[in-house]
Amino acid sequence: MSKHPRSSKIISTEPRFLKPSYEERNWIGTIPDFYPDILRAPAVTYKPQRDDSRIKENKYIAYARPYNGKQGLLIIGKGYRPIIVDELQPDRPNVLVMRLDREALQGTWIFAISIYESEGLIQLEDCIVSDGNQIRSTKPFNDRFHLVQKFSDNIFYNDPKFQLNWQIQTAQVESLVNVRNAIANIHGGVLCLMPDLAELRLLKVIPQVQQAPVITTGPRDFICLPVEGKPDVYDITGPDGSNLGRAAVQTLSISQTLQHKRNTGETMRVMAEWNDEFESYVIISVI
Repeated sequence: MSKHPRSSKIISTEPRFLKPSYEERNWIGTIPDFYPDILRAPAVTYKPQRDDSRIKENKYIAYARPYNGKQGLLIIGKGYRPIIVDELQPDRPNVLVMRLDREALQGTWIFAISIYESEGLIQLEDCIVSDGNQIRSTKPFNDRFHLVQKFSDNIFYNDPKFQLNWQIQTAQVESLVNVRNAIANIHGGVLCLMPDLAELRLLKVIPQVQQAPVITTGPRDFICLPVEGKPDVYDITGPDGSNLGRAAVQTLSISQTLQHKRNTGETMRVMAEWNDEFESYVIISVI
C-alpha cells in the first residue's frame, strides 16, 4: 500500500479483480452449453506405469506452473469484460481488467490459465475456444498455443497498472530435450507435460523433494552398488536399504578390489566417510 504524492488517498499495490455485472454473470452461465470443452478435466497426475509409454510414443512439450496456484479459465466475449473463473469456485467469477483490441475480437475466446494470487501473476497456457470456435478437442496443442501467442502479441496489450497490478504472461514451453529449463522455473509449483494430440490429457508432474543425506563424522559400514557408465562411482545404501547418495573411489587398489567383487557377483561392503570438499562420501576400504 502507498499514498498518492498529492493526496492522502491510499493506493493499493495488491492485485485485484472487479465484480461482474448481472448481465456478465448470466452470460458466463451460458458458456458451458455452447463450449462443453471447458468441462473436460484439464490435467491428470503423472503415473510412470501408465504414462511413460505414452510419452515415448507421442510428442509432448513441457512448461512450468512456477508457483503453488490455482487453475481456471479466462473468458473474453464481444461486448463483455474479460472474466476469470476459478475451477474450484466456478460460481464466483471475477472481472480481469485488460487492454484489448476490440476490433479484432469478433467471437468468444477462452484460455486455460493458472492463477497465482500471492505473486500477482496469471499465466496463459492453452486456447480452448478461438474466435467462437471450440478447438481443444480437435486441434493439436502446437496449433492451439500458436493462437495463445497470436492473442498475446496482436490482441492483448500488457499493462500491469491498468490490469490492477496483475502480471499476465504466456507459458514458456520447452521441448522434452530441454525439460531442465522448465524445471528451473519451478518454485513450489509443478511441471506440466502437454501432449500435442488433442485426445491425450495434460500430465502434471509433482517434483519430489530430495532429502539431504545424513552426514556423520568418521567411517561407516555401507553396501555399494555400481553406477552404470561411471567407473569408480557407486551408490551407497544404509542398513535399511535406503539410498544415501553417491560415493567415489580415490585409490587404484580399492577400484580393482571392487571391480573383482562386481565381476564375481559378491556383495560389495565398504567403509566410507563424508568428504566436505567433494560434498559426497569417499570409499576408504573394502570389507
